[in-house]
Amino acid sequence: MTQNFTIRQARPEDDAARATLLAPTYGADAAGLAAEAADIRRRFWDFGDLAPGIVRLVAEDANGAILGALEATVRLYANGCESVGVMFLEGIAVAPSCRETGIAAALLAQLEDIAREAGITEIASDSRIDDAVGADFHLANGFSEGERVTCFVRKIDG
Repeated sequence: MTQNFTIRQARPEDDAARATLLAPTYGADAAGLAAEAADIRRRFWDFGDLAPGIVRLVAEDANGAILGALEATVRLYANGCESVGVMFLEGIAVAPSCRETGIAAALLAQLEDIAREAGITEIASDSRIDDAVGADFHLANGFSEGERVTCFVRKIDG
């Protein structure tokens, strides 16, 4: 099958399209995600377009349409991993009309190359315990279940 897309680093002008794809994955709204990306760029401008340790990739067709998006961060630790310094897949999404065309696999392969070049030996990710589709996606793409955890949040008063 011919690959009709290119994987590249996301650019600021991709924010709206990326946010539209990724918002359902995060349970967020697209406008909020696009604003967050712009805020990160403003706060870390001295380090380039993105904060250090943040990877944002897109799959683009020949006409410039964004067909898929991936976000990952470098974390010191991730549950279930053995190494220190882990690439963490924060979110990945492909336009519904383009699913099962190899876009997600290509995005993950590029992320793996980036991690390998940085000396990182593990990619971690998570999904909600009740998200069978997310679990199936991870297992079909080379992930294995590491461990199950309960997350806690402590709010900080302003």
